[in-house]
Amino acid sequence: MMNRDRRAQNYLNDISSDNNHNKGLLKIFFGYASGVGKTFAMLSEAQELKELGHDIVIGYVEDHGRNETNALTQGLETIPLRYVNKWTLNLAEFDLDATLKRKPEIVIVDELAHTNVEGSRHHKRYQDVQELLSAGINVYTTLNVQHLESLKDTLYEHLKVNVKERVPDYIFYLATQVKLIDIEPNDLISRLKTGKIYSRDKINQALSNFFTASNLIVLRESALRKMTLRLSSTKQNVAERLLVCMSGSRSNAKVLRAAAQMAQAFNSDFVAVYVVDSRQDKGDLLKNINLAKALGAKIVKLQGNEPALQIAEYAKESGVTKIVLGNSPQKRWFKLKNDMLQDLAILLPEVDEYIINTTPQKGNASLKGLLSPQNWLKVQLGAFQTLRNVFWVLFILVGCTLIGLALEQLGVPLLNIVLIYMLAVMTAAIKIESHFYGVIVSILSVLLFNFFFTKPYLSLETSPWFLMTFALMIIVSFTSNYWTLRIKKQASYNALRAYQMDVLLETTRKIQLARNYSDIMNTTAAQLQKICRMPLVFYAVQNEKLFNTKVYNYVGSSISPEVLSQKEQAIATWTYKNAQEAGATTETLPQSLCWYLPIFGTSAANVIAVVGFIIDKVRSDEIDDVDRNLIISILEECGQGLSRMAIVESQRQIDAQIRQEKLRSTLLRGISHDLRTPLTNISGSADILINHQGGLSNEEKTRLFQSIYDDSSWLISLVENLLAMTKLESTPNVKHSPELVEDIIIESLKHVNPRIKQYFLTTHLSDDLLMVNVDVHLISQVIINIVNNAIQHTPEGTNISISMRKKNANQVLFSIANDGPVLGEDDFINMFSLFYTGKHDVLTHSNRGMGIGLSLCKTIVEAYGGKIWVKNLLNKGVCFYFTLPVWRKDE
Repeated sequence: MMNRDRRAQNYLNDISSDNNHNKGLLKIFFGYASGVGKTFAMLSEAQELKELGHDIVIGYVEDHGRNETNALTQGLETIPLRYVNKWTLNLAEFDLDATLKRKPEIVIVDELAHTNVEGSRHHKRYQDVQELLSAGINVYTTLNVQHLESLKDTLYEHLKVNVKERVPDYIFYLATQVKLIDIEPNDLISRLKTGKIYSRDKINQALSNFFTASNLIVLRESALRKMTLRLSSTKQNVAERLLVCMSGSRSNAKVLRAAAQMAQAFNSDFVAVYVVDSRQDKGDLLKNINLAKALGAKIVKLQGNEPALQIAEYAKESGVTKIVLGNSPQKRWFKLKNDMLQDLAILLPEVDEYIINTTPQKGNASLKGLLSPQNWLKVQLGAFQTLRNVFWVLFILVGCTLIGLALEQLGVPLLNIVLIYMLAVMTAAIKIESHFYGVIVSILSVLLFNFFFTKPYLSLETSPWFLMTFALMIIVSFTSNYWTLRIKKQASYNALRAYQMDVLLETTRKIQLARNYSDIMNTTAAQLQKICRMPLVFYAVQNEKLFNTKVYNYVGSSISPEVLSQKEQAIATWTYKNAQEAGATTETLPQSLCWYLPIFGTSAANVIAVVGFIIDKVRSDEIDDVDRNLIISILEECGQGLSRMAIVESQRQIDAQIRQEKLRSTLLRGISHDLRTPLTNISGSADILINHQGGLSNEEKTRLFQSIYDDSSWLISLVENLLAMTKLESTPNVKHSPELVEDIIIESLKHVNPRIKQYFLTTHLSDDLLMVNVDVHLISQVIINIVNNAIQHTPEGTNISISMRKKNANQVLFSIANDGPVLGEDDFINMFSLFYTGKHDVLTHSNRGMGIGLSLCKTIVEAYGGKIWVKNLLNKGVCFYFTLPVWRKDE
C-alpha cells in the first residue's frame, strides 16, 4: 500500500513540477532484455493509478502470450487496434488517431522502438508517442537498452547482433521518468527456461543465440551505465563543449554514435559540424545529418575548400573543448594534401582530439547494388567524365607541342617554349578540376619538352645541363596547378556564397516592401524556387485552420491534381498542428507528394502558414541537394513578414475602432445640439395648435403645419443618412447587384425634400437600358443628399437637372447641376469632409445641416470604386459629378 501511494505521489509531483502544462509526460520502463518485467511493472502501476481515479487506458500492449502480463490488462480500458493488410497478413497496429480522439490522461504504448507498418502516419512508434505528448497526453512505454541509437556500434562489437529497430537518444532524455527494471542475468535465464518469456519451441534457439550469460552481462552493464549517465547529466552544469566532424562517408555513423556517448559521459554540449565543398561527393551526408539530430546534436554547416581551417575557426569562436574525428586505416600510395588530424592538431593545440577508428568500406558491393539503375548511371557518368578529361589532356598537350614546334621553326628561344608548357598546365587546371590530372599534365609537359626540344631530339635522353631546368619545370608546374585550382574553387565558393546571400538579402528587402499577405507569399515562393527549382504549394492559417491554398508552378514541371487532395491537405494540417516537417523525404507520412514545412511567426509554437515542396518522384533525391539552411532562413523571413503584417493589420483595426469611437462621440454631440432646434420647433408648434387653435387664423395654422412638416422632413433625412452610415460600418463589403439607372432615379425622387416642387427639375438618360452594379438603396441616398443639398442652398424657382451617360466601357457618369451660388476655395477643399456645413448666407428654407450628407456620398461612391467631385459652371451654378461601375453580363 505504501509503495502504491508513493508511486501515485511521484506521478502527481511530476505533473505539478512540469513547466510546460501543454505537453504530456513520458515515463519509460527501461530494461536490458526481454523478460525482465518491464511490461509487468508498467501494467502494475497502471492498475494502481486506476484505483486512485486516474483516467488511464491501454493503447498497445505486447503480452507475448504471458498469462501474468495478460491478467494485468483486465479492468483497464483498451483502445481498439487498427489492422493493416500486408501481403497475406493482417497486422495489428496502435491506433494513434483513436487515442488522440479519446484523449485520456495516461495511455500505455508498449515497445517504444517498434517500426510501424508501411503506410502508417509515422515510420516509428516513438514518433507516435511524440505526437501524443504534443497533444497533452501522458505516455507510459517500455524500452530495452540495445534499441538506443548511440549504442548500436558498441553493442555490435560485443554481441555481433545488428539491431535494426532503434530510438534516438533524445527520446530517452526527453522522458520525465525512466524506471530501471533489473534482475540478475541468471534469474532471467531461469525464467526463459521455464517458459515465462518465450514459447517452448523458441527457448533453445534463444539460449544458443541471444540469451547467453555473457551477452546479458554486457547488456545489463550498458543499461546501468546509461542510467548513471542520465542521472549525472541532470545534476551537473555543462562545462564542456564537444564537436564531432561529419562527412558523407558511411563509416561516419560510427563516429557520430561514439561522439554521442562521449558527450553524455562528459555531460557536454554536443555539436556536429560538416563543411560544404563544391567539389566533394555528398554520399551519405544527409543520412548522417539525420543521425546526428537523432543523437541530440546541434547541426552546424560551414562552407569552404579548407575543412580543417573552417572547423578550427568555428571551434575557437564557439569555445569547443573536445573534438572527435574518424580515421579509416586505409593506406594510400600518394597523398596530395595534409591530413585533417594533423592540421587540426596544429591549428587547435589547446583542444583535446579523440580519434575513432572506422572499418574501411569494402569495394565489393552487392551485385544488386552494382546493377541498380542509379549505380549503373553513376558508373556511366564517371566513365564519360574520365574520357572527357583524357581528351582535354591530349588536346592541350598536343596543341602546345605543335605551337612549340612552330615557334622553334621561327627561331624562338627555348625559354619561351617552356612558358608555353606552363600555360598548358594552367589551362588543364582551369578545364579539369583535378589535382591528379594536373600532376599528369605537369609530368607529360616535361617529358614532351625533353623529347621534342632538347638534344638528342626524339629521345628522352638529355644533357645534364637541362636537369635543373626539368626540375624547375616540375616544381613550377605543380605550384601553378595547385594555386590555379585553389583560386578557381575559391572563386566558385565565393560566387555560391554571394548568390545565397543575395537571395537572402533580396528576400528580406522584398518582404519589407510587401504591402499585403499575397505579396509576401509571392515573394517567398519566387525566392524559394531560386534555390529548390520545384513547384510549391502554400497554405495560410486563419482561425486555427488552413485556407487560401495557392500553388506556384515551376517551368518544366507538371503538377498532379492529387497535390490538393484531402489526403495532402490532411498532411499539411498535421504539419501546422504539430509544428514539425512532414511528408516526402521525412519519416512522418513519407508517402506524401510534398515535403511540408511550417512557417513560424513570433515563436516556435506559433505556426502561421505551411509550405509544401512538390517532389518529383522520378527525381526524389533532388531534395538532398537543397540547401536546407537557406530555405529555413527564407521561411523565417517570410514568417517575420507575415507576423509584421498581422501586427500592422491589428493596429489598423485598432485605429479604425478609435476613429469610429471618435466619430460616434462627435456625431452624438452634433445630434444632441442640432436636434434640439427642430424638436423644439415641432413641440412648440404642436402645443400652439393644441392649446390656442381657436385664436389662430388659417394662415397662421398653415404656417405652423408647414413648420412641423419641414422640421420632420429634415429629421427624416438625418435619420436616413445615419442609417446609411451604420450600414456601411457594419458591412465590410458593399452589396453589388445589377440595377437600372432609371429605376434608381425614380426611387430617389420619391424621397427627396418635398420643396422640390418649387424648382424646375429635369432628368436626362442617354440609354434607357443603362445598368450599374450597385446597391439601389445606398446610391439612392447619394442622389437624395445631393438634390437636397441643392434645395437647401439655392433659391426657389431655379433649375435642378439630373443626367446620366456612359463615360467608358466600365463606368457610368452621373451629374446633378443647380443654379445656386458658386463655391469658394474653402468649399472645394472641405466639401466632402465630415461635419462641414459651409457658409449659410443663402439659406432660406431649412435648418442648418450637420454636414454628414455629402461626406456619406463620398464614402458610398468610393466603396464602389467610383469617384465624386464638384465644379462651378461657366454661367452660374454648381454641378456634382460621380461615377459608378457598369454592370456586365459576364459578372
